[in-house]
Amino acid sequence: MPESVLSKLSPLSKRDSDYFASLVSKQSLSSDHAKFCSMANLACSVLPGKFHKLDDGYNSGYGGRTFHADEADPNSFFRLSILEPGNRVHLPNLNNQIPRRSFLPSQIASKISTSSNDLQKMFPESFTSPATKEAIETSLLYCSSPALKGEIKGCPKSLEDMIEFSKKVLGVKQLVALTSKSTKGSGKELIIGNIKQFDAEKVVSCHEVFFPFAAYFCHLISSTHLYAVDLVEPETRAPVNKILAICHMDTSSFSADHVAFKILKASPGQTEACHWFSKIDLAWLANAEI
Repeated sequence: MPESVLSKLSPLSKRDSDYFASLVSKQSLSSDHAKFCSMANLACSVLPGKFHKLDDGYNSGYGGRTFHADEADPNSFFRLSILEPGNRVHLPNLNNQIPRRSFLPSQIASKISTSSNDLQKMFPESFTSPATKEAIETSLLYCSSPALKGEIKGCPKSLEDMIEFSKKVLGVKQLVALTSKSTKGSGKELIIGNIKQFDAEKVVSCHEVFFPFAAYFCHLISSTHLYAVDLVEPETRAPVNKILAICHMDTSSFSADHVAFKILKASPGQTEACHWFSKIDLAWLANAEI
C-alpha cells in the first residue's frame, strides 16, 4: 500500500469510532462536531484563499468532464508515442493541492450520504467558504454523473470501500495499489528512461476528490494501458522520479469538449489520451499482474 494512502488512515480508536458512528446514525453529532473533526483529522472548514482549485486533478482523471483549453496545463495529456526512452517530456504540476485529511472508518462512512444537503447538515462549516463549497459540489458532480460507455465507476467513502470496489470490478481477491513515487520534477523538462508496461487487462484508477473526509473517485475504463516511467535529468541523466502514466486507448465515448482533445488537437476516437499520475492518484491491479 503506498505511503500516500497509509498516511490517510483514520487516527480514531475502535472505541471512538463506535461512539461517533452512533452519533452519526442518530443524526446527533452537532454537539460533538468540533471534537469529531479534530479527532478524526477531517477538513471540516477551510479558510478562504487557502484552498486550491482541483481542476488539474480532475482534468487528468475523467473522460466526461468538460474544460476550457485555457484552464488546463498543456502538458496534462499526451500521446502514447511520447513514451519512448530518450524522449523529452515536460511534466505538469503533480503536487497535491487538496487539504490533508484522513479516511473515515467504514462504520462511520457507511452512514454518511454524499448528497449536497446531507453533507451541508453534517459539515456546515465546509459550505461557508465558496472555494470549499465549489470543490464539494464538483466532487458530487463526478460521483453522480452517468458512466461512460464501457466504464464502471464509483465514489468510495472509505479505504475499505475502495478496496472492495476494486476487488469487485477486477474480479479478484488480492490487489496491489500503485502510485507515482513522488512529485519531484513537477513542471520541469525531463528525459524518459526505462519504461515498464504492466501486463494488466483491467486497471481501476482512483483520483482523490474533496469531501471533508478523504475520498476517491474510482473507475475502470476499457482499453487502458498502465506504465511506470523512469525520468532523469536532461544533462546529468541523474534519476529524478518514477511516475505512473496511464493511456486510455479508446476515447470514442469521451465528451467532444474534453480538454484532452483540445490539447491533442483531435476528436473522440481519433487518438488515445495519456496522462501522468500524481502522488495522490492510485492504480489498483490484480496482485498477479505485477
